[in-house]
Amino acid sequence: MKRLLVLTFIGFISGCSNYTVESNLSKQNIETYFKPSQVTIYDKSELLDKEYTVLGAVEGSSCQEASNDLPASEKEARTNARINASDMKANGIVFQTCLNFPQDETCVSNVICYGRALEVDVNDG
Repeated sequence: MKRLLVLTFIGFISGCSNYTVESNLSKQNIETYFKPSQVTIYDKSELLDKEYTVLGAVEGSSCQEASNDLPASEKEARTNARINASDMKANGIVFQTCLNFPQDETCVSNVICYGRALEVDVNDG
């Protein structure tokens, strides 16, 4: 009985040896995952007592490509804008507006958020 159990176990393990594992855990995916958390969202009033430099305009979008996909969201658009701000070496962002666009040939629903990427002196104020 033990021999049969051992042979079954060995057969089971060897059957898994051809199993491949695919993962999205790459260096780039991990870096992109943490980018939004490196960019603080500021309200215009919070910047009154801070030193900062405007690095440029930034935007982020959320597009629902197919009717069975999740709808476009302001949350995703703002997150993508923070990723884009991080790519500009910004540590802050102030959003000006988010717009919902009607369905077109690319997106069933579409949200784009616009803002300014900032380098904020975090030691100030």
